[in-house]
Amino acid sequence: MANPLIVDISTEWVWQKIATSVKTGEIHRLTTDVEYYQTYKLTGEAAPTAPTLGTLPEEAVRMFELSASETISAAANIDVYIMCKYDNTLALRDGKIRVDV
Repeated sequence: MANPLIVDISTEWVWQKIATSVKTGEIHRLTTDVEYYQTYKLTGEAAPTAPTLGTLPEEAVRMFELSASETISAAANIDVYIMCKYDNTLALRDGKIRVDV
């Protein structure tokens, strides 16, 4: 297994690529002060469209609602993207995750 990758997600409402060309892996939440959303694209496809501030894109799926870890599992190679949404009372707090692929 590759070394884990720690990713800071320091900008709200911006898709950040956290894994490239993967079929399996794990994503672990390291900070709990923000809401996390994910989407994916087949490797080689264009990145997701930048979200409009304050509007969740249709493709955004909420993460870490039941657990502090999420599984990556796909039949084909995918690129995984995450964005954060701040709670109004937690403005300027960053997200942080660990990616094991």
